[in-house]
Amino acid sequence: MEHMMMESSGPMVFGMMFEIFLMMAAGVFYLLCAAYVWKPMRQEKNELIGALFAFLIYQAISMFFMGLEMHTMNMVYSNIAGLAVFIGSAYMLKFPLSSLSERTRKTVFRVVLMMVLALFIWFIQTKEREMQLMHFTLWYDLVVNGLIVGGFIIFKAIGIANRWQKIKALGGGSGVVTCCVIANGAMITGAMITSSIFGFLAPVIIISTLMYARKKQREAPSATI
Repeated sequence: MEHMMMESSGPMVFGMMFEIFLMMAAGVFYLLCAAYVWKPMRQEKNELIGALFAFLIYQAISMFFMGLEMHTMNMVYSNIAGLAVFIGSAYMLKFPLSSLSERTRKTVFRVVLMMVLALFIWFIQTKEREMQLMHFTLWYDLVVNGLIVGGFIIFKAIGIANRWQKIKALGGGSGVVTCCVIANGAMITGAMITSSIFGFLAPVIIISTLMYARKKQREAPSATI
């Protein structure tokens, strides 16, 4: 993260480098998008909306505190960001397991949650590993939440018969991949502005497709859902 800060050369905003301001602003934006998803999540009660809500929440926390760490150089904030990604991944992985029984899914979720918490604790045991935590977290988020979960959402969307549910799934999966794969990949290479652009784009894709599909569903209430 320190290397990425040295590579950045944007203007200052509120006493922060422009890239850092964008990252923290993105965190706030994700939180607002999560607030929008909260109501339909409670109404529809399906695994897709639940996974997207978890995605928006953990990314909001991760981006805000990652930016705060880059601004203050306080490792505590990067630890919070990493922990949010680990816990968020446990909730995200519930979606690929949606075909299993409720009891099995709960058991697997608890096992995954304990494993990621153990991994986080292992990282913060020494300063050397703690310094590597955020770089590992970016790769972990890219692979687990981006490629595995995001890719699975898109794969499942292809087989959905209902047009509007397909749009929700395609938009949701595309948003997850945009953030976790493209934005994280850009950040890993030090392209902070590019990362911020795709970071903002991801929730826009998710929310716009959800709004469009819900609007069309209300206009055709007799459609099979």
